[in-house]
Amino acid sequence: MTITPTPAQQVTGLAAAAAASISLGVITPAARFAYDSGVSTTTLVAFRVAVATVIIASLVAFLRRPWAFNPTALKPTLATVLGILMVAFGYMSSVLFIPVSLSALIFFTFPIIVLVHATLTERRAPSLATVAAFATAFAGLTLALGPSFEILDLRGVGCALIAAVGACLVMITGSWAARRMDALTLTFYTQAFCLPVVVAVLLSVGTVALPTDGAGWTGLNIAAAGYIAGMCLLMAAVRLANPAPVSMINNLEPLVTLVAAALILGERMTGIQYAGGGLVLVAVVLATREMAPKHAN
Repeated sequence: MTITPTPAQQVTGLAAAAAASISLGVITPAARFAYDSGVSTTTLVAFRVAVATVIIASLVAFLRRPWAFNPTALKPTLATVLGILMVAFGYMSSVLFIPVSLSALIFFTFPIIVLVHATLTERRAPSLATVAAFATAFAGLTLALGPSFEILDLRGVGCALIAAVGACLVMITGSWAARRMDALTLTFYTQAFCLPVVVAVLLSVGTVALPTDGAGWTGLNIAAAGYIAGMCLLMAAVRLANPAPVSMINNLEPLVTLVAAALILGERMTGIQYAGGGLVLVAVVLATREMAPKHAN
């Protein structure tokens, strides 16, 4: 059975998307403590997926959510799993070749791709205000992230684009799957399907490198917690709201990362970064007002 979200559910879905952005945004600053303590990126990815599988399975049992997997959701679920893996490994690999800020800027082109997909599938052009809001958000991210184009390695650009396409899959096919089965149950299966892949990658091309001190373990656990909460909230968001506005709200994630880095790591933000962040916030508000009311009236 496929659900059709009500107007009230659409609003709840957008709120869940904002909460997911906050949760996912704290991962990178927290992971820095883990990396400084000797944790490898492949270890972090495998650790958070393994912990997520166990924790979410416990939540499904405790909350008495259905364990049954809806066969009609198999294809979109596998596509969502592929998207999650593309984001994890594509994003992770891109920063080996290009600056993190440039990688993030390329990655966050995915809301625009999702909007184009929605336009083509719905055969209805977005309003000028919606297009302007998406363009403003991207311009704001450019200012906030301050990317460097001095090191433009095509390998890094390609990996970041793979991650962006993966994020589109998570949004679009995740929505299809989440409307056919319980969101928490779906989140469990996506992580369970990801687990053997990330473990295989860890054992084949990486090394198991755990933290060597308390700060490292704290960072690793916070990164895992942010990932778990973010994925659960994101699946709830795409179940209750359409992918395009959810993707737009996801632009808040890098802003949360910047603020968290400033508060936790002591990194300083420039005036241009604050201005860029302001543009993103304005764009998110405008796009949400422009797109959500069509489902809420």
